[in-house]
Amino acid sequence: MNHNKAVFYFQNLYLVAIADKILASEEKEYLLEVAKKMGLSTNETTNIMLNSHNLELTMPETKEEQLTQLEDVITMMMMDKKIHDKEYDLCLRFGQRIGLNKKDLDLLILKVVSE
Repeated sequence: MNHNKAVFYFQNLYLVAIADKILASEEKEYLLEVAKKMGLSTNETTNIMLNSHNLELTMPETKEEQLTQLEDVITMMMMDKKIHDKEYDLCLRFGQRIGLNKKDLDLLILKVVSE
């Protein structure tokens, strides 16, 4: 994954993590793990976090990247063991932008939860 894609990937996960206005410790740990795995600097991740009010979801280019990222977005949503309305709405918007409906998203959530 190139650097710009990694930044957008992290950004999308962060937006879901803070959709409920609370960054749970599990979410923060997962974000740090993802940032490290993707080679993002502390400076880059801090900048994303500080400017999150100006950010929007960024869609990956390929269908495979979209589905992989949506699964990670769902994982982030489930990190604190609760599905908050705003997190779900953000996941649904992501899903709809890549051609999924609510039923498809709910099935994907069940798949991710069962794994």
